[in-house]
Amino acid sequence: MMRALLLLLLAANTVLAQLGPNGATASFRGSLPPKPVAALSPEQEAALQADLAEVAGSFAAVAKHPHAADADIFLKAVRYALEFDEWYDKTPEDGVKKATALLTEAKSRIAALQRNETPWMNGSGWKVLGYYSRIDDSPQPYGVEIPQGLIVPGGKPVPMWIWLHGRGDTTTDLPFIYGKLTAKKPGQFQPAGTIVIHPFGRYCNGWKSAGETDVFESRDDAIERFNVDKDRIALAGFSMGGAGAWHMGAHYADQWACVHTGAGFVDVKRYLKLTPDKYPSSYEQKLWGVYDVPDVARNFLNVPLICYSGELDAQRDSAEYMMEILGREGLRPPHLIGAGMGHKYHPETSKEVQRLIEEAVAKGRDPWPKKVSLQTRSFFSPKLFWVRVLKFAQEWEDTRIDAEIIDAEKTIRVTTKNVTALHLARNETTKGYKVVIDGAEAAGTGEIGYQAGTPSWRSLERAVSGKSAGSHGPVDAAFLDRFVIVLPDRKGVSPAVDQWVATESAHFITRWRSLMRGDPLVVKASDLTDAMRGTRILWGDPDSNSQIAAIADQLKVEWVGDKLSIGSQSFDRSHHVPSMIQGLADGTTVVLNSGLTFREAHDRTNSLRNPKLPDWAILNISVPPSAESAGKVVAADFFDGHWEAVLPD
Repeated sequence: MMRALLLLLLAANTVLAQLGPNGATASFRGSLPPKPVAALSPEQEAALQADLAEVAGSFAAVAKHPHAADADIFLKAVRYALEFDEWYDKTPEDGVKKATALLTEAKSRIAALQRNETPWMNGSGWKVLGYYSRIDDSPQPYGVEIPQGLIVPGGKPVPMWIWLHGRGDTTTDLPFIYGKLTAKKPGQFQPAGTIVIHPFGRYCNGWKSAGETDVFESRDDAIERFNVDKDRIALAGFSMGGAGAWHMGAHYADQWACVHTGAGFVDVKRYLKLTPDKYPSSYEQKLWGVYDVPDVARNFLNVPLICYSGELDAQRDSAEYMMEILGREGLRPPHLIGAGMGHKYHPETSKEVQRLIEEAVAKGRDPWPKKVSLQTRSFFSPKLFWVRVLKFAQEWEDTRIDAEIIDAEKTIRVTTKNVTALHLARNETTKGYKVVIDGAEAAGTGEIGYQAGTPSWRSLERAVSGKSAGSHGPVDAAFLDRFVIVLPDRKGVSPAVDQWVATESAHFITRWRSLMRGDPLVVKASDLTDAMRGTRILWGDPDSNSQIAAIADQLKVEWVGDKLSIGSQSFDRSHHVPSMIQGLADGTTVVLNSGLTFREAHDRTNSLRNPKLPDWAILNISVPPSAESAGKVVAADFFDGHWEAVLPD
């Protein structure tokens, strides 16, 4: 009877525990970051501004120190809290207390850096560290737990867990850092002889976009500081962190010794309970494949997976769904259930979770496995271990490479699906092995790769051109790595377009700062230099932006007279703009007139933090920007593998 009652409660609470009636998570309060709970008085703000200015002035003396970010993270946290009014305590005085504590710590660290010392690195317990992101040079924080008795750095390389936190709408820089700085209790798990790092994830974006990059950047910073064994790193998380572990564990399965998923959604359609009448555009459905896990489930053939769900947790459904999918691939990973638990760990079950992860980490990752199974749909994740997709027959369709090294035959056997070019890396053992692809022996050594041809696969004589892992769509791909925003340097021919460009570029800059927690690199077109590295986010058109004018003859969109054209389609340029990404002949990539394509309306649940536009789109800006779109999309599609628009004549 008790079991039946528990299941009845589970069914009754499924929708409410997962998403509210408006599709929002329980913590969503209408904006990210939310409005303040206890705003500071003008006098309190002025006093903090003065203290911040004083400490920031002293920071200049250590700004070039290798560990300057360890102090800079505190300054940015207070600066952003003041600028975006991020005060979420019960009283203003509590907010002032936290900000003052961060400035005090920053002052202490600056003084130590001037002596070339880093005392906060010493000993065990909680630590708060920082690094400068390659994306925008912003200081980003992360927490570290070092168990008692573990000496790092020094001694033999140590294992490491990466713990991805759950959703916290009010956990901006200030509360995140303060919480780690003053923490007394350990985190969810305390693996023996192992450090655990806690990435910030650039706040609250579902471990997507720059949040995904933050995981790798904080990992790499910790590896360098703590002599971490790269083959004994586990990825784990719960709730939003569980969703991050699902998608990063699947798409980057060759990076981990083990993946642990605690709750967390795995896709868009099932999680949001979408019916066909509520599906978005066909291109947006394809773009679900950037993060959806069921599409790449076979990648878990390459890494141990350990799952946990509370018995009464609505998000158990996602794990059960994955068990079905993985079962069809011959995989049956442990799925531990916390008896009677909702959205949290059972104390006893968590011990078993830890034991299983520790066992997998102790065994370690094989950096050169004999078998590799790669499943992907795009250049977001085209590689596992020594296998890489170079060209898709059809991007955004199910794509597979299964490869095996057979030493007894001195052969590498490969089967493919939806692949027209691939690369197989070689080591000292396999560099002389013959290669059999789809049942036929491939010609050549394959040091560069192989391309489908007639009658069989042949060795590539040179690298393939067009889209690649370093240059691909959609627009949002540009914001996973370094970019620079390039603003117009003159007036255009359409006042309406000029006004839209000014408004939308400012919107993107503010949104990046508030949601992705960094100051983007911004320059006027006339001030751009070759030394400014990164994908160029160009705003305007050839008349208003000299950098667009310089490459206009290479772009797939044209401005001629009063028309804006792509392929055979033309639009009135006075109120239409292109929003697109394109690779150029010199290997660089540019974006026109777009920032992140998911907007404020999509903040209510991390399952909506996906790209909303394909490689190119034409926007009618006579329809004002909204919380869902920068304008009315009147045409949109993907480029083919050679950056050509596929349009009907």
